[in-house]
Amino acid sequence: MDIRWNSTYLTLKHLLPHKEPFTTFVHANFPRTNDGELLITEEHWVVAQKVLKFLELFYDTTVALSGVYCPTSPLIIHYLVKIAIYLNNYANDIHLRAVIQPMVDKYNKYWRDIPLLYSFAFILDPRAKMKGFSKVLRRLMNLTSTDYSAYQVGTRARLTDVYNKYEKKFGSIRLRRTIPQNLSSKKRSAWDEIYDDDSSSSSVGNSSSSMLHSTLNLSRDTSTTTLLQAASSNAFELVNYLDCDNVNHLDDSFDILNWWHEHKLTCPVLSIMAKDNLTVLVSIIYS
Repeated sequence: MDIRWNSTYLTLKHLLPHKEPFTTFVHANFPRTNDGELLITEEHWVVAQKVLKFLELFYDTTVALSGVYCPTSPLIIHYLVKIAIYLNNYANDIHLRAVIQPMVDKYNKYWRDIPLLYSFAFILDPRAKMKGFSKVLRRLMNLTSTDYSAYQVGTRARLTDVYNKYEKKFGSIRLRRTIPQNLSSKKRSAWDEIYDDDSSSSSVGNSSSSMLHSTLNLSRDTSTTTLLQAASSNAFELVNYLDCDNVNHLDDSFDILNWWHEHKLTCPVLSIMAKDNLTVLVSIIYS
């Protein structure tokens, strides 16, 4: 489809391995231009290679978020971080900088305000919880200069509200409480941008630093209040989940739905809420 950017990516992907015979064919069948320049030069191939590399992340993101047999809603925020880092890295590229700023403007227009569904799905990934959510908002704050301090607190409050509705409807199925077990693994992949040091963002100005401190302070100031509100609203199951240690299984082999299935006795109500959120398909929402 000539109006889709992914057709450009696929064309370049299949063309570049054959650049030498293609160049020979063009030179043999098409004369030089009036000013003596060749129709295809090495510089053209350099630009083509750079465009291919640039489009690769967007192609992979589209494929990953178009999945229908695996949870995609908890992946959105991961790719928001990846794309924000990507756009920052290419901001001063001599060949691509003219198109980067319009892309940044579109990114900010559609994704600076993160939909609550995706925040819930991210927090209900036992590898993230509130610790990971706080870190990912800090990364996005440094990358987009957006203050997410109020959003972080508001998200937890809204999550508690939604849980209370599930508690009211499904609370009778609660059987018993046990301490959730922790899984462990040293392999890391999609979580590197979230749990790695923020040293790559150290070049951000003082304004971002002050915003970061305000986020941290606000989190500390409101943590007790949030817990008290949760306790008073019978959200003990949610509080226990959020305050337990994160699961340290940061590779692609982790089956998030299976984890919730294994913990349905520990978190009977929350496991229902988690599966409802995690199984919403991104490809259906934005199709």
